[in-house]
Amino acid sequence: MEMSKDDTNRETGSRKNEIIVDNQPKTIEQQSDQHSVTESVVDNNTPAEPTKTECMKEHGSITDILETEDGCSDDTKPANDSDCVKDVMTTSVISSTISESVSFNNAISTVSETYKASKLEFNVGIKQETSEEIMDISEVDREIVSGSQQHQLTVDNSEKTSESQHFLIQTPTLLTQVEFGPNNYLRGCKWSVDGSKILTTTDDNKFHVYDYSQQGAEQSLFPELKPSVVIQETGAVYDYCWCNQTSDSSSTLALTTSKDNPIHNWDTTTGRLVASYRAYNAMDELTAAYSLCYSLDGSKIYSGFKKMIRVFDTNRPGRECQSRPTFAGKVGGQSGIISCLAPSPEGRVYAAGSYSRSIGLYYEPQGEPVFVFEGQQGGVTHIAFSPDGTKLYSGGRKDPEILCWDLRNPGQIMFVAVRKVETNQRIYFDVDSTGQYLLSGNHDGCVTVYDTQQSPVQTRPDTDFVLNSCQKFQTHNDTVNGISLHPTLPVLATSSGQRHCWPLDDEDLDNDSKFCQENSLKLWLCK
Repeated sequence: MEMSKDDTNRETGSRKNEIIVDNQPKTIEQQSDQHSVTESVVDNNTPAEPTKTECMKEHGSITDILETEDGCSDDTKPANDSDCVKDVMTTSVISSTISESVSFNNAISTVSETYKASKLEFNVGIKQETSEEIMDISEVDREIVSGSQQHQLTVDNSEKTSESQHFLIQTPTLLTQVEFGPNNYLRGCKWSVDGSKILTTTDDNKFHVYDYSQQGAEQSLFPELKPSVVIQETGAVYDYCWCNQTSDSSSTLALTTSKDNPIHNWDTTTGRLVASYRAYNAMDELTAAYSLCYSLDGSKIYSGFKKMIRVFDTNRPGRECQSRPTFAGKVGGQSGIISCLAPSPEGRVYAAGSYSRSIGLYYEPQGEPVFVFEGQQGGVTHIAFSPDGTKLYSGGRKDPEILCWDLRNPGQIMFVAVRKVETNQRIYFDVDSTGQYLLSGNHDGCVTVYDTQQSPVQTRPDTDFVLNSCQKFQTHNDTVNGISLHPTLPVLATSSGQRHCWPLDDEDLDNDSKFCQENSLKLWLCK
């Protein structure tokens, strides 16, 4: 069912962005009452009910925390520690459950010194010393539309160029495709970091690895795509990812997690299992991770569980890991199953999405929570950082919105990109290497392109800014669930398919448009 413009406005208008900030020092009990979160039981197959946005900001933006002039040092530490880190006491209670916990006062000093020593470099087009908004509203035009009395706010970003108004890629040309059998739908596709391989998984719990030749990327010269390796898992696949390193020895490694299995590290060149990483619950039973990702340097493996993130050392397979609870009683935090993880391009921060519709940012080396915010209508299924690390994109189950979060103003939504998502299926999106273009799959078989340098518009004062698409083209006859841009070449990979529930009445099968099934992997030349 397509959403009308009125439906879109109603969805975005129902969100209330609220940042809780209290400059007055409080006790831990007072903060717990203020920031308490109602824990919801979320299972793997049922999305949580949508609620309004509740952005829980613990202590300013990342920039404010990590800047030398705003952070605390031994020489400039104020008399009252709470003036420096504000509500960091709340997050310290969560991190105190870690095995290497320290006292509260020592934690404040340690975190503050760590923040200063490894401050983030945000190279953005604004003046950080004045903490300006992400876009300067240089001109606001109000037009009253006859008959509807609807106000339209036009935001003009003075720094954008005229070239960014148009998508630089023409309609893509199909290079090659691979068809899969009926009811064997794909679950995304991902390029390796060096672009030499592409990995996809199907509903029969198999991983297919394809080698890609970077020469002769023309339609008439492109060879037929055949899998070089097929890897079989024994349970339903939850998540998978490539190693972040580009060296020859590790760029072919890929992590997978599936039901009732440990995390597996595979050599995709030979199909050999390199290592396994096992997590155990309180009953000492093997438990499977729902999500995973490598750290930016490839030395750690982050894995998501229910109200828990476990961190493994890549070089030490087995059961030894660091457990980092994301939710702690009345203190609150990030509840539910950690459904997706992503490392920041800066390297010292990683983000986690949850089926409870929350997104958390955590700071290394101990995984202290920086802040947690909510806003997605459905459980979060995919998150991605912008290349400069200043923005975080998120998408959810049965949620037509991709939210762009401004990490310099925690909890602030820069804009909403509307797509078509009608099921609980994970629909991927991707950002190009420049950070300008955002591409997403859709339930109707199309790929939508957004130019993030364009100015978003606001149709009503009480709604979020909406970024209109600059291009949309048909790629499949079924849901486009996977989308991945080649790291260096103008080549786009897309995958399609979903679980179809066929009607019992044979007459309904005549409607080909409604029950069209396509399970395929396609490569497109975008130039």
